[in-house]
Amino acid sequence: MALFFAKRYPHLIKSVTLSGITPEKPGNWSELHRQDVDMQKGLLENQEACQYFDGLHRSDWRKLIQLGWDEDWYPFQETESFKDIDSPILYMVGEGQSAERNGALYYADKDVRIAVIPFAAHLVHSEQPQVYSLVLKEFLSRVDGL
Repeated sequence: MALFFAKRYPHLIKSVTLSGITPEKPGNWSELHRQDVDMQKGLLENQEACQYFDGLHRSDWRKLIQLGWDEDWYPFQETESFKDIDSPILYMVGEGQSAERNGALYYADKDVRIAVIPFAAHLVHSEQPQVYSLVLKEFLSRVDGL
């Protein structure tokens, strides 16, 4: 959401921090997508998990998951470029998420600050909250110093 907002309203932002995005469609996208859908369907069949998520969310979270079952759901056309954003950008990923980790190489030459966080995967902010917070704090302090 931050990327969509920053591209459409660049005059309203001072910086952008991104995590959990992939810039290019991986060659094995169909297989990765199938694995995700299988996992999500298993989740929806798990009554205990569904009760847990029902308690967390007021909205119909099941419908959101089902939207991702379309193989073309991912907005690669948005994630492939940050050209409309003039503000500083931080891209943080966990080392365990290969497509996102590859994004660090993809974005590295595009004037983007890169942080690959060890011992984390897609949910880097919750898997390594202290490291994530330290990197984010340093980035924001430098943005404030500009």
